[in-house]
Amino acid sequence: MDPGPCGPLPGRHRPGGVIAAIGKSARVVVDSDPCTGEARKFATAHDLRRAFGQRWAHKVPAATLVELMRHESIETTKKFYVGENADATAAVLWAVTGREPLGNALGNTQETEAPKGLKI
Repeated sequence: MDPGPCGPLPGRHRPGGVIAAIGKSARVVVDSDPCTGEARKFATAHDLRRAFGQRWAHKVPAATLVELMRHESIETTKKFYVGENADATAAVLWAVTGREPLGNALGNTQETEAPKGLKI
């Protein structure tokens, strides 16, 4: 370690350890035992990174997300962040169109009238 003006500089892994300690102290649970509900894992810096990627995945093109996440390949970005959350994707579409989309699971989006009694 190179000495700084106030002594040795912390190692590059120290911030991650500090964030993990904060996650544990704050009891921010990211994984728990399905049977007992007991916490198995608390938030770490990597959990914050994944949350960042998930938030931005619906706001920017995949190529931009690759840069934001500093992935070497767009395949990594696609694998973990593109198309992962169908509910969030639907919510974005509904917000853009101002109504629930008509169509079916096969992708038929031809404009048709909604069935009687269905509010759009």
